[in-house]
Formats: sequence, structure tokens, C-alpha cells
Amino acid sequence: MPALVSPRHIQHDTLKDKSLATQCPVAMVPFKVPAKAFEESVTLSPLWNKLVDAVARDRPWLYATLEGAAKADPFTGRLVALSKAVHAKGLRQPIMLGIHRSDYMLHESGDESPMFLQVELNTIASSMASHSHNALNLHRFVLGRYGTSSDSVGRTLQEHFGVNGNELVKHLPENVAMKAIPSALAAAQYWYGVKGAVVLMVVDESERNFADQRWIEYGLWEQHGIPMVRKSLTQIQSESKMDPDTGRLRLGDGSEVAVVYFRAGYSPDCYPTQKEWDARELLETSLAIKCPSIDYQLVGAKKVQQALAKPGAVEHFMGARDAVKLRTCFAGLWGLGPGENDDDIIQQVHKDPTNFVMKPQREGGGHNFYGQDVSKKLRELTPEERSAYILMQRILPQTQESVMTRAGQASVLPALSEFGFYSTYLGDGRKVHLSQHAGHLVRTKADGVDEGGVAAGFAVISSPFLVK
Repeated sequence: MPALVSPRHIQHDTLKDKSLATQCPVAMVPFKVPAKAFEESVTLSPLWNKLVDAVARDRPWLYATLEGAAKADPFTGRLVALSKAVHAKGLRQPIMLGIHRSDYMLHESGDESPMFLQVELNTIASSMASHSHNALNLHRFVLGRYGTSSDSVGRTLQEHFGVNGNELVKHLPENVAMKAIPSALAAAQYWYGVKGAVVLMVVDESERNFADQRWIEYGLWEQHGIPMVRKSLTQIQSESKMDPDTGRLRLGDGSEVAVVYFRAGYSPDCYPTQKEWDARELLETSLAIKCPSIDYQLVGAKKVQQALAKPGAVEHFMGARDAVKLRTCFAGLWGLGPGENDDDIIQQVHKDPTNFVMKPQREGGGHNFYGQDVSKKLRELTPEERSAYILMQRILPQTQESVMTRAGQASVLPALSEFGFYSTYLGDGRKVHLSQHAGHLVRTKADGVDEGGVAAGFAVISSPFLVK
């Protein structure tokens, strides 16, 4: 069955026949990155896990942090209201599963060593792990097959990477995503405690990134013998039932749900009617382990990221030594609500907006403001409306040449990359059952392109090539 679905396929909005798919955009060669910076980011994965869980379980802090954003942004407000409603009814399932991804860009300043600065922390529907794993296989083939030859292609690859042909493949780090993510889902099913209970993947009605999701389904079955069922929120609302006494959730065919794995539910488009909100509340109030819970999802809000950058915020949730490690990758972050900043930062934005990115409380790519649009948007908003956004330092990494393919067309362009590090976490607030690094993702885009989402059409999938 897996052979019927290419790991490099993605459905495209421009295809008239929705039964068709196009190749997932991919770079034909990996992207060079300093090994030291890469390896340091790997070690941070368990710390991000610890921080997300601690913040999610401190609801007074979480609600207070999101108060302004919840008032200014209806979607954030609805998520906060849902969290409060769930806890008012009594939380049935204390165990939470996280499949997070912390995204970075490489910051290079003067004579200082290159270091990763965090772009964002994704706590819901962290995607592209399957595509990233298969990009590694592609690059192993390309470098192993062509990099060792003495012809012009081989010489070009060796010159580009500065490594002898026989050594090229050794610089590609192992990507454990397709073992770690299915293993985390399997661990959650085990701790749920009902043999034969299924994992429910919540997907969009018209899911384009289906192949990336399917390979996790196949991995869960082939490695652990656990079935996964795909349903949209609309289907869940009409077909699923929850026992009011036990909270056990069953699908239309009678299957009991052990784990709810959200690959949808992160944007307003996922909730076109009240039915979808009802389905989300049903899932959240059930006994099933959520990945993520509504509280984990809220921790991924941009406003929370900005608030954690304030002095003492991270230290409130974890020890000083761990806090120092996380703070090394914080970019400049500012709140925009009333009383959050003096006029100095706003004046800096208007003076040189190219140094900033303005972000709303949205996931999925394509929502940020860059350059002159930042200054323009700030002038349009009232102080209260600004609470729905944060301001972030613009990270400007150095570029390198890349060969990018999209829809069968190859382009050789100066490019830059965003690096994502997956992590998995399973715990109940008292005991940690699982916390580990879970693979990586590289998304490469042409220099001058602001956004970085692959499914959103801005970037291509790549792999890291470690250099000194």
C-alpha cells in the first residue's frame, strides 16, 4: 500500500481534477549548515518539550498572556474560550502528547559564530516530517551516485560542498522522524491502556498534503501494528459518540479512540460552521489523549512566544540553567498591545521596517507582514487591534546556491533556508513518559521570498549538509 502513495506528492490548488497530485517541491542538493549550530539545536528539543508542558499546565499565566490577543483576534478568543469550557467540565485525560517543531534561521553577525535564532514554535499539525525523511534519501542518492564521479557534475558537487566525493554522504545527518513520530503515537496508545484502540488523525476536508500524513499512518501500522483512521471535524461531529460517564470516544464503526492526532484545526478555515467547533469540544472533553490538547495549541501562539522572551518568563517555568540555553536562540520580540512598549520601537519600525516582521496569531504560512507592509499595517490598526500581532526581529541569513524543482521545472537560484527540529513529549504533569528529539526539516526558498511554507507554495523541501 505505501508504494501507491509517493512520499514526494502533494495535491495542488491549481489542479482542476482533485484526484490528481503534483510532486512535492524539493531541492536537488542539500543545504550547508554549521554542524555545531545544528547539533546544539538538537539538544534543545527536550527543553522545548518541558517548557510547552509547563506553560500549558499554568492556565492562569496562559490566559493572562493571551487576554489582549483573545479580545483582538476572534479565532484566538474562541480557542481560549474552548480551553476554559473544557476545564470547567473537568479534564478527563491528564496525559498530553506533543509533536512539536521549533523552527530557526541561521543568524550570522560580524565575527561571531553562526547561531540559530528561533522563528516560531509549532505545537499543532507540525508537518513535512515524511517529506523531509524522503528528501534525505534523495540526497543520499544524488551525492552517492553523482558526487563520486570525475565528470563535471561530480566536480561541481565536490567544489560546492568542499568535500571529496567519497565523503559527501557522510555529512548528511540521520533523520529519525519516521521512527520517532510513529513511536510517540504508539506510546500514547499504550498509556491510554486499551489494546486495539485506534489513533484518529483529524484532517481537512480537502487535504493537499496527504502523502506526508499517510506515511506516518503506514509507519504506525508497520512498526507498531496500530491502525490510524482519518476523519475531518465535520465527519467526527456527525459520526462519533462519547460515553457521558466514562468519556470514551467511539467512531461510527464502534472503534474506540485512544489518541486524537490533529493535522487540522489550526486556523479559522478549519471551522466553517458551529459543527466543527462542536466536534473539537467533543474531542477535547473525551478520554482520548490529544496531540495536541487545546492548551498545547495555545502555547504555540505567537503572543506566548513573545511573552516568554520577557525577562524572567522562561525562568518562571524552568531552572535558570535550562532557561539560559533556550534564551540563546531568542530573536528580538515585542508586544504591540496598549502599554506593552514605548513609542521607540514603533518609531524604529517606521524608520526602517525591513528589520522587522509583523506576525498575527495564525499558523499555516502566508499571514505575516514584511518590509513597508509592516509600517503600513501598524498605521492602519488601533492600539487595541495591535494586540492581535507581535513584532519580531528580521533574521537575515547568508544565501547559498540551490537547485530547486517545482512542478517539473528546475531553477538554480541564491537561496536561504529555515531549519525545523521535531520533538515528541508524553506526560501527565507529574511523570514524563517520553521526551526526545524527533528529526529535522529543512525548507529552502529563493532569496527575496518572505514566507517559508512548502504546502503554502513558498519553499521546497531540502536536507542539511553539515560543515565546520
